Amino acid sequence: MQQFEAARIRAREGTEEERDWLAAMPAGLEGLADQILDLSRTGGSPSPELLAELTDQLHLMFPGLVERVLALLNWYGTGSGRCSGYPVHEGVPGELLGRVPMADLLAALADPRAEERHDAGAVRHLVGWKTRPRQKRDVARLPEPLRARLLAHACRSGDSDKQSRSERWLAPPPV
Repeated sequence: MQQFEAARIRAREGTEEERDWLAAMPAGLEGLADQILDLSRTGGSPSPELLAELTDQLHLMFPGLVERVLALLNWYGTGSGRCSGYPVHEGVPGELLGRVPMADLLAALADPRAEERHDAGAVRHLVGWKTRPRQKRDVARLPEPLRARLLAHACRSGDSDKQSRSERWLAPPPV
């Protein structure tokens, strides 16, 4: 009975996370939602065609670079918010963020419109496993105030995995 109840609770939480993730999906991508969610059902990876279509739609809906990156950060920071062990579909915005030049990511995070929800996406993206082609170098480029802001966000998250990853990636080097 306890196992049944635990499974029921996990299923409800998964449904709530999926609903939150879909609500954060940038405007204009709703028509691709089923195709993206199917990745979690099949265990597949997004095809190059799907990623190209998402990129094209994002450019149409958000012609401004900063707005587009903020939309992706917001989307990636929702759902389970975990850095590992998350549903496959939640990795799609992370793949798109991995293609964003670091200078553009930094510009978006420095924008006055960047909020906690964007920091959540940035932490998840920057401290996750192999999220950027040159992740170590990119994280090293973070300005100290941003690094501290993201580390503080991770520490407030209550997620021990995210905290330990963030401490490893974002903590200032020992003096």
